[in-house]
Amino acid sequence: MAYKCPHCGADLPENAAFCPHCARDIHPRRETKKPVPLLKKLLLGLMALAVLAAVGTGLWLAFGPQAYDGYGEVRYKDWQILLALNADSYAPAPEVTIPGEPEVQYRVPSRLFINDIHTGEDASEAFLAEVEAVTAAFTGQEDSPSPFLCSEPAYNPGAPECPLLSLIDFTGESGTAELVWTFQMKNGDTLTLRQTYEVTPIPVYDYYPEEHPMDTAEELQALIDSISGQVEDLAVVNLHLPPVTYEGGVTIQDWNLNLYGSTDNAGNRTTFTGPVRALAPYSNITYFYDMDFVGDGGTGLSGSAPFRATNCTFTGWDTAVLAYGTSWANVIGCTFRNNGIGFHFDSDGEYANHSMYNDNLFEGNEVAVQLDSVPTDVALNFQGSAFRDNGQDIVNSCDQPLDTSQAIFE
Repeated sequence: MAYKCPHCGADLPENAAFCPHCARDIHPRRETKKPVPLLKKLLLGLMALAVLAAVGTGLWLAFGPQAYDGYGEVRYKDWQILLALNADSYAPAPEVTIPGEPEVQYRVPSRLFINDIHTGEDASEAFLAEVEAVTAAFTGQEDSPSPFLCSEPAYNPGAPECPLLSLIDFTGESGTAELVWTFQMKNGDTLTLRQTYEVTPIPVYDYYPEEHPMDTAEELQALIDSISGQVEDLAVVNLHLPPVTYEGGVTIQDWNLNLYGSTDNAGNRTTFTGPVRALAPYSNITYFYDMDFVGDGGTGLSGSAPFRATNCTFTGWDTAVLAYGTSWANVIGCTFRNNGIGFHFDSDGEYANHSMYNDNLFEGNEVAVQLDSVPTDVALNFQGSAFRDNGQDIVNSCDQPLDTSQAIFE
C-alpha cells in the first residue's frame, strides 16, 4: 500500500517518520488539553453543590412546612385567626392592659376566633379540622413576683361564641408577660399567635368606721353616695362596716364598691334588716363579706350588676338573693334559712364570671334554689353545698346545666 506525504504529495517509504522530499513530519499532531488546577476543580464542585442547595431550599420553602407568626392575628389560607379579650370576633387584641389591685387574684379569658377572610363568617370548624395540636404558655416573666398562669386552650360553655379559650390567672402584681398560642397543623405548618398582657396597679381606698360615719343605714347611704366624687376612675373602694344592725338597707348605684362586715367580742355581726341592692353600672363585681341579712318578707340582697356574697346568712325573706337584669351572681359559704326562695337567678345577661356555688347551707326554705333564666350555659357547681328540709331543693325551669355530684341532699 503506497503512502503519500500529507504536505507535498510525494510517495513515502513504508514506516517513514518524515517526508524525504519536503523533510516535514508526517505524524498527525494532537492538541493537548490545558491542565485544570485541583483548587479550581474544588471550587467548581462547591458552586454546583451551592446551586443544588439553593434549588432544594427553594423547593422546601415553596412546598414544605411553613411558619406564621403574628400579634393578635394571623392570616392563613382563607382564614383570619385572632385572639380577643371580649366577645367581639373581629377585634384582635395584640396588647391587653388590665388594672389590678395588689394581692387580689383575677381571671380573664383569652378567646380564639376564626373567620373566613372572604365572607367574614365563622370558620372555626373547618380550621380546627386541620389542626393537629394547640397549646398556650406565657413567656418573659422570669422575674415576676406573681407569674401569669393560663389553662390549655379548650371549649368553655361560659363563652359559647368562641371555639377555644384559655383562662388567664394573675394578680395585681403580675406585671408584663407574653401569651403564646401555638398551632401545629396536620400538614406540618406552624402558626404562632401572641398577646402581650400588662397589669397596671390601681388605687385602693379603704373606709373605716373610726374615720367615717357609718353607724346607721342613713349614714352608710350618705357615704356610699359621696364616694363617686372622691375617687378616680377604676379605683377599688372597700367599706369596712362596724358590727351594728342597720335598720334598713342601702343601694349601691353610682360606684362599684365592696362591703366587709365584722364581728365584735360579743358575737354581734354586721346586719341588714332592709334590702341591699347592687345597681352600679360597671362590669366589676360588688362583693359582700361576713354579714347577716335578716328580713320580714321582701328581697334581701339583689342586683342588676354583678355581685357575690361570701360567708353571709339570709333569714326570713320572700327572696333572699336575686340576680336580675344582666347580672351574674354567686353565693359561697352562705346560709339560707327559712326563706321563700333562697337563691333566685332571673337574669338575661351574656356573661358568666364564676361557676362555683360551693359550701352553702340551704335549710327550711320553700325553694332553696330557683333558676328561671341564667346567662350562658356554664354548669353551676354546688360542690359541698347542703340541702336540708326544703320544700323543693332546686327548681330548674330553664334547664341550666348543674353539677350537684358533690352536693349533699338530706
